[in-house]
Order: sequence, then C-alpha cells, then structure tokens
Amino acid sequence: MSDRELVLDAVGDMPEKASLREIVDELLLLDEVKKRLAKSERNDGGVLHEDVAKQLDSWIIK
Repeated sequence: MSDRELVLDAVGDMPEKASLREIVDELLLLDEVKKRLAKSERNDGGVLHEDVAKQLDSWIIK
C-alpha cells in the first residue's frame, strides 16, 4: 500500500469533525509505526529472540 493510500485510509476512518491537529497527530503516528515496522523487519537495533531467551533463563528461579 502506498503512503498516499495509507493517508487516505487513515483520514477516511476519522470522524467528520476531527480537527486538523487530530489529523496531523494521526498521520505522525502512522509514520512512526511505519518506520518502526521497517526497522523491526531489518532487525536494526532490536534484540534477537535468542538473546532474550538466554536472558530470560537467568531470571527464572529453578
């Protein structure tokens, strides 16, 4: 889905009386979610599942 389509869908789902500020906030949120999903897919700066599993094992009382 293109950015234009995402914007049109997001704005189209908002109430008729949404303020310009609310619309801008929604679009900023949409942009941030899109950036973080892309970062997550690249595993850029994230924590690997294997690392979390090792760390979790040390937290569990046996």
